[in-house]
Amino acid sequence: MVSMKWKSLLLACLLATQLTGVVTVASAEASVPTQANKQQTTNEQQQDQSATLTEQQQHDQQTVSEETGSTEDGHTSSTNGDGTDGAGQSNNQGTGQDLNNGKSPVNPNSIDTSIYGDDVLVIVANSNLMVQNNVEYRAPQPITVKNGVSFVSLRTLVERFGAKLDYDSKTKESIISFANKELRYQIGTKSYKVDGVPTQMSGTSYLQDGTFMVPLTSALQAFQMPYKWEASTKRIIVNLTAEPVAKFTIGPKDIYATQTEVKVTDESYHPRGLQIINQEWTGLETIYSEPGLHTVTLRVQDETGAWSEPYSETFNVLPKHEPPIADFKTDKETYKMGELVQYTDLSSADQGSTLEYEWNNNKPAFFEPGRYTITLRVTDNLGYQNEIAKTITVTNDLLYTFEEFNLVYSKPGEVYDFKGSSITTMKLIKPTIRHNQRTMFRSNSPESIKENGIIYQDTITGGTRIFMHHKNATAKNMNLYIVVKNISSTPTTVEVEHYGLAGPNPYPQETGKRAAVKYFDSFRNISGSMSQQVLKPGEAKVFIPELSQVPLKPDHIYSMYADFFADNNVQYQIVALESGKDVLKELSKLDILESNDNHIRGTFNNADRTFTVDELIGDTTSRLVFGDNTNDPIIQGWDAVTGQQKNNAGNYGVLYKVSLNRVAPNTAISFNGRGGSYAGALLVNGETVQLPTNGVLRDANKANIVYRTGDKEEKVEILFTPAAGSSMPVNLIFQPIPKPHS
Repeated sequence: MVSMKWKSLLLACLLATQLTGVVTVASAEASVPTQANKQQTTNEQQQDQSATLTEQQQHDQQTVSEETGSTEDGHTSSTNGDGTDGAGQSNNQGTGQDLNNGKSPVNPNSIDTSIYGDDVLVIVANSNLMVQNNVEYRAPQPITVKNGVSFVSLRTLVERFGAKLDYDSKTKESIISFANKELRYQIGTKSYKVDGVPTQMSGTSYLQDGTFMVPLTSALQAFQMPYKWEASTKRIIVNLTAEPVAKFTIGPKDIYATQTEVKVTDESYHPRGLQIINQEWTGLETIYSEPGLHTVTLRVQDETGAWSEPYSETFNVLPKHEPPIADFKTDKETYKMGELVQYTDLSSADQGSTLEYEWNNNKPAFFEPGRYTITLRVTDNLGYQNEIAKTITVTNDLLYTFEEFNLVYSKPGEVYDFKGSSITTMKLIKPTIRHNQRTMFRSNSPESIKENGIIYQDTITGGTRIFMHHKNATAKNMNLYIVVKNISSTPTTVEVEHYGLAGPNPYPQETGKRAAVKYFDSFRNISGSMSQQVLKPGEAKVFIPELSQVPLKPDHIYSMYADFFADNNVQYQIVALESGKDVLKELSKLDILESNDNHIRGTFNNADRTFTVDELIGDTTSRLVFGDNTNDPIIQGWDAVTGQQKNNAGNYGVLYKVSLNRVAPNTAISFNGRGGSYAGALLVNGETVQLPTNGVLRDANKANIVYRTGDKEEKVEILFTPAAGSSMPVNLIFQPIPKPHS
């Protein structure tokens, strides 16, 4: 009974095993097409491939030269992605490669690359197959022909050539570092960049199923890969072998025998990105002992053992450089107190050298008796120095006091010490004051601009002076504009008669000073108007385009004085706008900014003021004051935006025309600030004088000469306008020059 059950169970197992084998074989056979079906499918594929290959062959035969390796249309390639092959595809996906690090085992029926050389990549047309040194690789997409141009996966080429691929998310560019170059590609463009320089491709890069595709032959040229088209096999043969390239620069520019340490910068590289492992220098020395022509040669070796061609640089080693010699003399060795000391430089240096001078104690005069040592140190352009010291003697005899000496010898623009408290003891000159009609358009508030907008606007006819001083208080670059619009019904001519513009820079006093200097220079150098434009009714144009050509960086300042004349009603607008925008297109969208600080904006009449002095001045010490609102009243006006009355404190923007009809012989005219520090300019008898030449007048105890009369009585004409960023009031001081002392 037990035996029968065991036999039945064994028979059932055998039957089940046979049935399973039948099902498995049937399933396997069902998955394989019949021989007839296989043949039909193969024929169809061959027909499709043949048609595609014919198109590929016709294109490549037209564009690929087996001898020269030229690209389609003679161009090169460009592309882009996100650091992956095709905008988001990861490094490990979509490569189409088999296991074993993307390599396929050598197939007996596969391509033997050794017939083409030792280091060769074979790319098969209309296929994703690439064979490098008898190892197969699969691209995520086959070579594709579009508009007669063959496209290939950029990432696949990068991997095969051993390049490095990154992605710039800001510019949306794929960055390929290869040998000594950087290539940048961007999707949807027909160019790529080589070290920042755009280069045209033969087709437009694109994404295909997440793969970044670029023109094949353009890419090969970009990577500097020599190749050829083998028409019989539909293969592109890329030669990967290359020798390293030796290159270097040598410096500095001037090399002196026995003195200069030579610096060499190695710029050698390998076209395929291989490592340079060895160098061979010839003729290189750290310091050359002999002058004359010298040649340095370099060869480099790569990791495969290949050596480069030699690269040489020939340069001239100059004879040994001699240090400079510091020397000077004074006109004599013994002086009286207050006597002018004249210094003559006698320093010397090698031909072609430049010297910097550092004096110590070389005062123009000494006002205490004793022995004084003066030193001079000179430094040449190579850093070599030399120093000399000489001693003079000052006796107890007095020639000029300190104040007298400055009146006699200080040059116009030079600062000298002045006893500020003495100003109140001086005679006050009271000129005849006459107002001349010139409307002043003062744009100075908000002085710190924090947004886009119209800073100030008003409608004016005739002569107008724009006084402008603004700072960029935003975090972006801004541009300032002067927009003039004809609001009359007839054509209007607008002239720019004079102007001075300074900036942009972050120093308000320096900007105000330079604007005043340039403004007065325009009176010296320009006859007639500087420019003019005719505006049609309703037409607006930008005037003084120099103002808007250079943007204001954050915390930088522009200052300007500009005299206009319009023969009809025009609207003047000062506009602040973020850089990169068209002011005339944006103007209608802009609001007028509020005047929100302690500075002044407004429109003021009588902005030209004439001071006439007919009495003799300079025979005794006297002064002429500007902008104190007592002897020189400030002008009043209004804010055309709000209608509020405004007082132009300090009379900034007012042009003073000072006529001194009788200035005594041997009179020194000096400038002295009273309200605080000052830096500006004025025009004296047609010559611009800076206040002062260097730096600023720090306080009321500083002054500088602006003019001296000769031995005869003179008429002196002065133009003056208060400088932006400086303090008012100020004085012109007239003092007799002491008679010459022996």
